[in-house]
Amino acid sequence: MLKKALSSLAILALSMGFAQKTLEIWIMPNSPKPIDDLKAIVAPFEKANNVEVKVTVLDWGVAWTRITTAATSGVGPDIVQLGTTWVGAITAMNVLEPVDDVLQALGGSEAYLPAVWNTTRLYGSPTATAMPWFSELRAFYYRTDALKAAGVDPNRMFSTWQDFEAGLAQLAKSGFTDPVTKRPLFPLCAPGKNTWDVLHNAAPWIWGNGGEIVKRVGGKWQSALNSPESLEGLDFYFSLAVKGYIPTEALEKNTAQIEADFQAGRCAVMSSGPWVIRGSRLPEAQGGFAERVAAKNLGVAPYPRGPKGRYTFFGGSNLAIFKFSKNKELAKELLKFLGSPEVNYKYAMTAGNLPTQKAAWERPEIKNDPLLSRFVQAAQFGRTYPSLAGWSGVENLAVQHLGMAWDLVAQGRLTREALKDLMGKASVAINQALR
Repeated sequence: MLKKALSSLAILALSMGFAQKTLEIWIMPNSPKPIDDLKAIVAPFEKANNVEVKVTVLDWGVAWTRITTAATSGVGPDIVQLGTTWVGAITAMNVLEPVDDVLQALGGSEAYLPAVWNTTRLYGSPTATAMPWFSELRAFYYRTDALKAAGVDPNRMFSTWQDFEAGLAQLAKSGFTDPVTKRPLFPLCAPGKNTWDVLHNAAPWIWGNGGEIVKRVGGKWQSALNSPESLEGLDFYFSLAVKGYIPTEALEKNTAQIEADFQAGRCAVMSSGPWVIRGSRLPEAQGGFAERVAAKNLGVAPYPRGPKGRYTFFGGSNLAIFKFSKNKELAKELLKFLGSPEVNYKYAMTAGNLPTQKAAWERPEIKNDPLLSRFVQAAQFGRTYPSLAGWSGVENLAVQHLGMAWDLVAQGRLTREALKDLMGKASVAINQALR
C-alpha cells in the first residue's frame, strides 16, 4: 500500500515539473526530537515528490495564539497540527480546506473508531476539515509488585468503581514498601488543579455516572456540570483524595510531576497516556526510566466501569490544511502519506502515542504487546468532547471551577454542597459563553 502511494506521488511530482517545491508544516513537540523525527518520517515523500517539507515546532503554550493569528492574517503554513479539541474552533473560522477526499482515500469512517472520526469536523457539519494523525487516551498504570503484595487482583480492581476504591483501600492497608526508597507507596497519585489536563482527568468520572460536561437542550448547547449525575461522578472522583488515597502534596503537582513520582516509587497507581510505555523502555540517559523498579513491574488497565458505563478521555492531534495554501493538492498528498496505516503507526510509536488507523492497531507490535494492547482495549471505551466552535471557552471555565474544587479538597473543606455550588457557578459561566 505504501509503495503504491509513493508511486502515485512520484507521478504527481512529474506532472508538477522538476522545480523543487516547499511544503511548510507547523507541529507541536510531539516527540523527543520533533523536527528530526518528522523529517525522517517524510523523507520518502520528499524524494518521491521533489519537495522539501519545512517543519516548524510550536510550543503548546503559544500554539493556539500562533495558529489563530495565522488563520486571521492568512499568513502561515500549508499544514498545521491541531489538538482534537481545537478543530471545531478553527473550522468555524472558515480557514480550513475540506479534506473529505483525503479521508476517503484512507478508508473513510470505517478506518477509524467513532471517537476519532468525530474529531475531523465541526459538530454537525458534513464536511471534514482535519485528518486524524495520532491518538492519546488515558488508562491506569499500576505497580504489579505492589498489587501482588497487597493481595489485589488487577482484573478485579479495575473492573468497577467500587472495586477500584476497595483495591486502593487494600493497598493503603498493606503498607508495601518500595525496595529503593524504603518508603510505603501511596495507593494513588493524581494531580489537582495545577495541570493542563484537569478536565481530561475528571471527564471519565462524569461520563461513567451518566453525566455530561455539556449537552444539547432544545437544539442549543448548555452546561451539564451541575446535573445530579455529573455531581455524583465528580464527588466520587474527589472523594478518593478526601479519603486519603491520594497524597495531599500530589494535588499541587502537574501530570509530568505525577508521572515522575510514579517512576520514583512514590505511588502504586496513576493515570496517564501511552507515552509512559515508551519511557519505561528507554534508559534514563535517553529520557526514560527503564532502570527503575516501576518500569520492571508495570501494568496497564482501562478505567473502571461506573454506574452508567466505562469511559476514558480520548484525544490526540489532527492535521489540517489552510485555505490560503498555494500547494493544496500536494499538501493533501502529504496528509494521505502521513495517514496511511504504515506511516501512521511509525510516527505514533516515535511520539509515544497511538496511531489513529484501526488497521495500524492490528499490527503485531501493538496487538501482541502486553502494555500497548491494553490501551487498544481502553480505546474501545474512548470518548471525545463535542467539536464545538466555542469549546476552548467551555473547557477553560470548567478547568477554572474544577480547580477551585481541588483547592477545597487540599484544604479539607470540600463538601457536596460546596461542589454543587461551584459547578452551578461553572454552568452559569459556561452557558453565557455558549450564548
